[in-house]
Amino acid sequence: MADIHFDVKLSGIWQMTSTVIRYGSSCLVVDPGYFPRELADLAGLVPKGARVEALLFTHSHWDHVVGHGIFPAVPVYTSSVLACSVAEGGELAVNGMAKAREFDSQWYVERPWGYTWPQDLRGLDDGGWFNVGDLDIEAFLIPGHAPDCMAIRAENHLLVGDYLSPCEIPFVDNLSDYRRTLKRLLTLIAPAVDTVIPGHGPALSAADACRIAREDLRYLDGIARCAERNDTAAALKLSLPRSADVAGMRDHHAENCRKAGLVTASASGG
Repeated sequence: MADIHFDVKLSGIWQMTSTVIRYGSSCLVVDPGYFPRELADLAGLVPKGARVEALLFTHSHWDHVVGHGIFPAVPVYTSSVLACSVAEGGELAVNGMAKAREFDSQWYVERPWGYTWPQDLRGLDDGGWFNVGDLDIEAFLIPGHAPDCMAIRAENHLLVGDYLSPCEIPFVDNLSDYRRTLKRLLTLIAPAVDTVIPGHGPALSAADACRIAREDLRYLDGIARCAERNDTAAALKLSLPRSADVAGMRDHHAENCRKAGLVTASASGG
């Protein structure tokens, strides 16, 4: 049996993680990002004699997908939700690349391969499996941060995309889905996972990942209770689970409240 290796590279923007999973001579690259020089360094993590057999996107947000061109002509796995959106020219697909182009234009980032989705995009359903070489990988659909979010388990590692970040609070697309996903992640981690790799920030022990999941669940439960009472003022005063001193986190909290149906000052133009 081959040894498995996980190399996690943090981007200079938002500590976004890109992960190279190597099993024998076969490699899977998860969320290749972000800046072209960082992507060249990421490609350099693939040792001589090994080859990248596939990529994987945990979700459609632009920072996680736009770097795929550094690894041309390989299949790309993603959730069936995103694969369907790309095939149909749906909102997730259109927004993902449009926002990447907008960010790069603002910061003068030159991306020679452009802003298109991979041609060989393979959708996975919940509980689906795929192989990279002899390594079996299981996929789990985990909506909440985005409709198309997906986690994967490779041996004793769980890669969760934009959940359980030690750097930021939850960024919510759908509050009910996000709360369900956190509960599910706790059950996925419990039996046999030693390491959790979030989409932003360093890899976590199982214990630290579970602690963050519980903190985030308490935080989102608090928003849900305020939404039931239609109490916007109380919701906006809730304590953040972490990163309260990071610029913009209070704005993200207000957006989370808005996604729960509460009318915040920013949402009403005040």
